[in-house]
Amino acid sequence: MKIDEKWIRKVAGWKAMKAGKEIYARGVVTKAQQNEGLINGEISGGGKPTRVTVRVHSDTDIDTVCPKLACRRTGEICAHAVAVMLGVIHGAAEKKEKSVVEDSGPQRVPSNILTAEVLLPPVFPKGLPEGGLSLRLMERETEAVAGDLKLAQWLEVFAGGKIAPMLGLKGKQALEFLKCLDGHPAVLAGEEKVNIGMSGVRVPMHVGLEDDRVELSVCPSVQEHGALWYTDGDLWLWDVDQRVLVAIDVSEVLNERQWLRIAAGNAVFVPMKSFLKEMAAWQKFALWDDGSVLERIPVKEGAPEFVLELEGSTEKLRAKLQARYTRGVELTLGLFGAESVHFPVEDPAREGQWIERNRDAEDEAAGLLMRYGFQIFGTSGHWELGGDDAVIDFLTDALPELENLWEVKTGGKLRSIKGNLVRVRPNMQVQGSGEDWLAFDYGFQTDGGKDIPREAIQKMLASGRRTATTKNGKQVVMSKFDAEMVETVLRDTDPRQEGGKFYVAKNQGAYLRRIRDYYQGESAAVPDRKVLDRLSKRITSALRGYQEEGIAWLYERCERENAALLADDMGLGKTLQTLSVLQLRQVAGKPSLVVCPTSLLGNWADEAEKWTADLKVQVMHGPQRKEHFAKLAQYDLIITSYALVARDLSEYQSFELNMLVLDEASIIRNPDTQSAKALRKLTASARVALSGTPVENAVRDLWSLYAFLLPGYLGSREDFKNRYEVALSGAQIDANVLRRLRMRVEPFMIRRTKSEVAKDLPKKLEQVVWCEPSQLQKKAYEEILRQGVSKVDELDGGRARMQMLTVLLRLRQASCDLRLLGNEQINENTLAELSAKLEMLLDLLKEAKRGGHRVLVFSQFTKMLGIIRETLEQEELSYSYLDGSTRDRAGEVRKFQDANGPDVFLISLKAGGYGLNLTAADMVVHFDPWWNPAVEAQATDRAYRIGQTKPVSVYKLITRGTVEEKILKLQEKKRGLIGAAIGDESQPMMSGLSEADMRDLLT
Repeated sequence: MKIDEKWIRKVAGWKAMKAGKEIYARGVVTKAQQNEGLINGEISGGGKPTRVTVRVHSDTDIDTVCPKLACRRTGEICAHAVAVMLGVIHGAAEKKEKSVVEDSGPQRVPSNILTAEVLLPPVFPKGLPEGGLSLRLMERETEAVAGDLKLAQWLEVFAGGKIAPMLGLKGKQALEFLKCLDGHPAVLAGEEKVNIGMSGVRVPMHVGLEDDRVELSVCPSVQEHGALWYTDGDLWLWDVDQRVLVAIDVSEVLNERQWLRIAAGNAVFVPMKSFLKEMAAWQKFALWDDGSVLERIPVKEGAPEFVLELEGSTEKLRAKLQARYTRGVELTLGLFGAESVHFPVEDPAREGQWIERNRDAEDEAAGLLMRYGFQIFGTSGHWELGGDDAVIDFLTDALPELENLWEVKTGGKLRSIKGNLVRVRPNMQVQGSGEDWLAFDYGFQTDGGKDIPREAIQKMLASGRRTATTKNGKQVVMSKFDAEMVETVLRDTDPRQEGGKFYVAKNQGAYLRRIRDYYQGESAAVPDRKVLDRLSKRITSALRGYQEEGIAWLYERCERENAALLADDMGLGKTLQTLSVLQLRQVAGKPSLVVCPTSLLGNWADEAEKWTADLKVQVMHGPQRKEHFAKLAQYDLIITSYALVARDLSEYQSFELNMLVLDEASIIRNPDTQSAKALRKLTASARVALSGTPVENAVRDLWSLYAFLLPGYLGSREDFKNRYEVALSGAQIDANVLRRLRMRVEPFMIRRTKSEVAKDLPKKLEQVVWCEPSQLQKKAYEEILRQGVSKVDELDGGRARMQMLTVLLRLRQASCDLRLLGNEQINENTLAELSAKLEMLLDLLKEAKRGGHRVLVFSQFTKMLGIIRETLEQEELSYSYLDGSTRDRAGEVRKFQDANGPDVFLISLKAGGYGLNLTAADMVVHFDPWWNPAVEAQATDRAYRIGQTKPVSVYKLITRGTVEEKILKLQEKKRGLIGAAIGDESQPMMSGLSEADMRDLLT
């Protein structure tokens, strides 16, 4: 179908044609294409393009889809549709013209660009939006910047590339012109500079709940400090104090009538259902006055049931997987367009409740099918699995497990085939034990419990087959995993055979019982929690359910197997669980030893004092530690570092330890380090390793951990490499090898992630992490304090206050990183000497990355953020960055919020402590403390807000023995009484402190 201007005028009318021509003339139609009767295009403006679709069925039957509310309301062919059709005829604007009204990020500025100064009326923005705007333009003899480009392009279109001295603009034309001033460096109203922006700004909104409705209005402070109006999908805000004008695209929510009411200072009430469906759009620009109101909205993440439909033969299987949230709400996973179901949906089982989509559960289910070899086929939502071996393995090994998890439907021929298969599996029998040995035997059984002669199965497997046909026509089948399992067990345990039985070392018992329970379909025995009754009430009253389970498990492993690996996710309380077991297994005259990174020595001592005050604790650190070696047996708990344990090895070898605990045990992932070698030489009744990431780089890390926990259990390094490492290090990981390795290590390892124990966790976990300053930091800190206090004592009044502010600033800088003090000579020192806190932050970020967490890092010092950024680059950790100089705030946010976004977001608290929605993060780190706890809470709420589905961990890094420690105490004093604003960055956070507060901080 061919279109021309005559046809457009006929179908659209003269008025839409005239307006459409004006839009097209501005050069803002950036995309226009036609495919038969379907026309698509984009019009730039307001920060993001307007996407317009025209579908021509006939000359009298034409549909248009335009996101502008005014256009949708009339349903007529609008000016935007006309402009796109003109773009098809005459061509869309070149890409460079797109930036006339749209911010496309960093741009190269031509050297010959027109530079102008824009002089708005002193009463600006009086008269807008309906009235006129008279302004003057004056040529500016300065180098052009990116903000000049949009105005220059606008002048190219409307003024022939010349700077017209006077311009008179009206209504929408005036507003479009103002959008071209986005980021312009020289806009004045009278003698006052004006800043105009189109992105990265949020609207302060009031939200309230009223039964099944939501009340919405703009916060009164907006109009108290300026003006507000709405037009053509944009909400305009003018702040008279800051001289800032912004336009925010709000076209995705509400309608024009509702926005006009809001702009007039009134509230609108919308149905809860409508509000929830638009929640994602609201979150892009709304800054809620009370986020806790949204937390009360009864929205719950759904727990879908999965339905698997299978058909096919032993050669190929076809599957369809559906997530069933509730009656009538089903999504076919892998089906293009499954998002057409609009969440949240009403919960029919709970009146007034809503169900949100659970993408994590859907992804996990789809991932399970993919692990079994299925691949998505096209966009129809069908999955396929081909190959005789793969299908047989699925039917015999995977399908029985899926039938316990999902509703499985098999159809037609496949149902008959499945009924004719007889699955055979190994049957392990643990028969008895002596003091240091264990006897076992094995056989084979069908799923129905019928014994099959071992010789017959061994003969079948020896011939290279995993199937055989019985006399009655049944097909006996053994999966590849089961066929290899017996050989694996015999190789792992290296038994001696005698009298028809197999004999192995007793430490193989937990592994053999794990294999037995797996094939008998039994779960591991639940540890007896009665042992918890022996703990102090202080501990038991603080324990969560998963921690109680962890303590009981850890105690049982230490008692029965003398070894345990506690691999809980970071932030789940591994220290508390371990201290509890240390207390339960306390033996007079037989101390336990905890080995940890130097930076955590103080943390262990503090936690021991808090939870197990009855234990006699000695921290072995520094040259003075030598005087304690003669009386080590007097202590219940000794705490030392990896760096020192090798040096002091002979002292610890002189007696048997009760428990030997390694914190951050991944430090010994290289078994050839001096620390790893030394630790394997120590004697202890029980060995415990703590690590949130037991596999940091590769599965070989496990070998080193188990070489410490259970020497010889995983065989030699070379054997482990040949059997496991090679198969699990390539692009294609052998899933069966991985399963066998898990079964080998699981009896001695417990791991819980935050997602698994979410019901036991508060939504926000807050923790203070203490950092021991380096000797260089202590020396610099003490000198600043000595000189500063001396100067303060010599002054009075305002001069004394200014001096206190200066001293406090430098003390806080020294507590963070000595490079903040501006002494270039100190850069020659190591990171540990310059900033113990930065070293700890790196450890925290690396562990977070290994655990799959995304992190926000806040600091009040932009120079500190720069130092952190350089360090992250050296360590190859990816990041987004935002401070007051960041132009493309929205771009940095989008980058981080992407599912594959960077590991870390570095944020200046002043620039990014409010107005951002960063729910991709589930960890927040405050690198330095703010005396105002409300400011810290506001920053934390960038991640801890509506839309966050995971618990958020909040870490405050505090340098011990410094002003930071005193600021923590001051926070408690000020909590709930704070009303001061954020101070200037040259004296950040101190503007609201009284003189008494400051003197307290300096004493």
